[in-house]
Amino acid sequence: MIKLLIADDEALVCIGLQSMLKWEQFNIEIAGIAHNGAQEEQMIDTLRPDIVISDIKMPIKSGLEVAGSVRKKYGRLPLFIMLTSYEEFEYARGAIEVQATDYLVKLELTPEALAGSIRRAISILEAYRTMESYPNLVHRGNLQAQRDKFFIRLFNNLFENKNQYLLQKEDLDVDLSEPAYLVCTCRILGPDSVPPRGDKLIALCSSTVQMAKDTLTSVRPCYVTSLDLRNFAVALPVAGTDPRDWMPEIEQQLADMALVLHNYFNVTIIGAIGFAVEDPYLLRESYLAARKALPAAVKERSFVFFTEGESLEQDHTLFDFSESRSEIRRAFEEMDTRALYTIISKMIEIFEGRPDLLVPATDAACNILYMATSLLADGENIVEQIFENEPEGYRAIYQMHTTQEIAGWLIRFRDGCSDILSTRRQSYKEQIVRNVQEYIKRNLGSKLSLNQVADVFNFSPNYLSHLFSKVAKVNYVEYITETKIAAAKEMMVRGEGRIYEISQKLGYESAFYFSKVFKKVTGVSPRDYIQQIEAGLES
Repeated sequence: MIKLLIADDEALVCIGLQSMLKWEQFNIEIAGIAHNGAQEEQMIDTLRPDIVISDIKMPIKSGLEVAGSVRKKYGRLPLFIMLTSYEEFEYARGAIEVQATDYLVKLELTPEALAGSIRRAISILEAYRTMESYPNLVHRGNLQAQRDKFFIRLFNNLFENKNQYLLQKEDLDVDLSEPAYLVCTCRILGPDSVPPRGDKLIALCSSTVQMAKDTLTSVRPCYVTSLDLRNFAVALPVAGTDPRDWMPEIEQQLADMALVLHNYFNVTIIGAIGFAVEDPYLLRESYLAARKALPAAVKERSFVFFTEGESLEQDHTLFDFSESRSEIRRAFEEMDTRALYTIISKMIEIFEGRPDLLVPATDAACNILYMATSLLADGENIVEQIFENEPEGYRAIYQMHTTQEIAGWLIRFRDGCSDILSTRRQSYKEQIVRNVQEYIKRNLGSKLSLNQVADVFNFSPNYLSHLFSKVAKVNYVEYITETKIAAAKEMMVRGEGRIYEISQKLGYESAFYFSKVFKKVTGVSPRDYIQQIEAGLES
């Protein structure tokens, strides 16, 4: 049966929903009732419902916050039907952002309306379950978040080498096969009716970015990445590097997108377009060009193109972040809070009182931010906690216009990060190893070399090997071998193919080598193990 969770802080509403329909006629069982957001999320984690009917406004955590958190953890499922006592359109926009299947006003709710909403949800649920990728929806539920981090690393030159970039691109199924690509950086302006901080602004900006993505991808495949609350970047495919081949088309595509967003959300979208590059690995150059042209776009309140011949050179005579990158990486990897504090403090000393270093200061702050969200197991939640009292949270770097503001941001990050990491050091190392173990289990058909997996997780092979052995109490190679043999035994019990077929599914080069490893681990050959299983069934 289909599992349903109902979440509302009003007991009468919960009772009414339970009795409004004959749920068994829809092949639905009510798996649980939650009365606040924290309880709702906990029950989703425990019960794993297929559909959630959730009030938007609840104590502790709102329904939209729960849905957003669950989307990051589990992907498309469960499906959400959002309830509210308010008719404000901003809440509907928030429901759009978390990809709710429906939005219902309590005062207008009837059995017919609820039944219609449930039927739509069941139809979507059945469509998902017929997809070949359904078994992987939970495991790859945060695929979009991982892709966002991929492009942030690409734009900010955070990959150690091109091989690491290629491995992550393949792992995340990012298709960059068009002849050329360019980056457009966009900014959301307005509307004046929305307060400058709070849930309404977050819901508005998030929904705007989501609709921008839907609008642009309906024309041609592209990648939209949120940079901060009001800024996002778009990697757009083009026919070649000559602007004459693509400029009118791109200009029209962006104008159409801006018109849709203005009509729907009453916002103004402006942006700057960089030049095209044939090698997507060089998209950072297009991104830098777009950022350099963005002030002109803000001044003209329109879309502008980077002018060919403008210099992209930055003054790094007094500061070059590339010299600090490896030290910061090591500090994050090893949770070395003392080293992290020292490095960032040196940057702050350089930037304070130097207005001419605004661009390198901004780049350095962005790089540190994105290294934290990429390298720390729970990096995004950490920086959100550090800046939880700021109007736009940690994603306000592009709104800063002085090196003094950047230095203040770095001070808050430095102090907050040091405090949090010093208390969570061991638990985060354990989380990293768990993430690696989950990745291994999802990719047992691959060779899974230490270098490859280290590149996927953005760690050095030596560090990952040391950390894995220390936390998992078994070395990396032994863990992979044991995990593959355990999977092989399960396949044999289920009768999933012959020995050579099982060895192929698990990424072994030959059935002979697989049999040798199997016997070394279990003490019997695969053939003898299968015979033992068959004998047990017969008896």
